Amino acid sequence: SPYQRLARQMQDILGDGGVLKEVIREGEGPLVPENASVAIHYSGYLEYADRPFDTNCYVKFPRLMKLGKDVTLWGLEVGLLTMKKGEFSRFLFLPRYAYGRMGCPPLTPPSATVLFEVQLIDFLDSAEVDDFFSRTPDEQSEVPLPRLLKVVDTERGFGNRLFNQRHYEDAKDRYKQVQSKNRMNVEIKKMQGMQFC
Repeated sequence: SPYQRLARQMQDILGDGGVLKEVIREGEGPLVPENASVAIHYSGYLEYADRPFDTNCYVKFPRLMKLGKDVTLWGLEVGLLTMKKGEFSRFLFLPRYAYGRMGCPPLTPPSATVLFEVQLIDFLDSAEVDDFFSRTPDEQSEVPLPRLLKVVDTERGFGNRLFNQRHYEDAKDRYKQVQSKNRMNVEIKKMQGMQFC
């Protein structure tokens, strides 16, 4: 079958044949970290199909998806963790890494192996932000300044990305989340008042 022929030229990511990868165009920089939010273009295909059953390639600015939360296919999440910014790759997912024995009617039949073409546009590592905002206000006040500045910078990056994509309400929410933390404001003011040699 076409997928069997394609599988012969692909890399087995996990060693069990469940997630296979072929890099079409190399990316640059570090691999996607586990707690990242990713912006991707993707298209999913069934064997013998010319058109995708699912795609977001018509969207100029795809929304950021949080790994472990917004990415619903286990195989896709595994694959994304092997990618670098700008990379374009093709993945084959066996049913247990895709839609399982039941499939996802009417889009995918039961026990379907699926092909996904994925371009990693960008990612932001949000582990520090997630950890910070999961803390109580008292715990947040104990966070060291360098770590706090990293949280501020990441949230600003999220906000700027949303603003540039004209998602103004979402950008405003990101900016407000940072601004509402009094500890951040106090520490940033302290930093602004410092004189560096």
